[in-house]
Amino acid sequence: MTEVLKKVCSYIFNETDIIRIFAEPFAYNIGSCRVLEKAGFEFEGTLKSNAIKNGKILDMKMYSIIRN
Repeated sequence: MTEVLKKVCSYIFNETDIIRIFAEPFAYNIGSCRVLEKAGFEFEGTLKSNAIKNGKILDMKMYSIIRN
């Protein structure tokens, strides 16, 4: 999954004028956070009480990658 994410980001940066891609996985989703980190995304912070899922209020994490 990490390699796919790297290729998609590379394509977006090479073929468009987009300069920033971000993702907001649930804070408990360690696997998704790890994929983002391995693909070069930087952790920006925790979004406290940012979503409701199945009646529970959950934190999310903010990750981004910026065009070089």
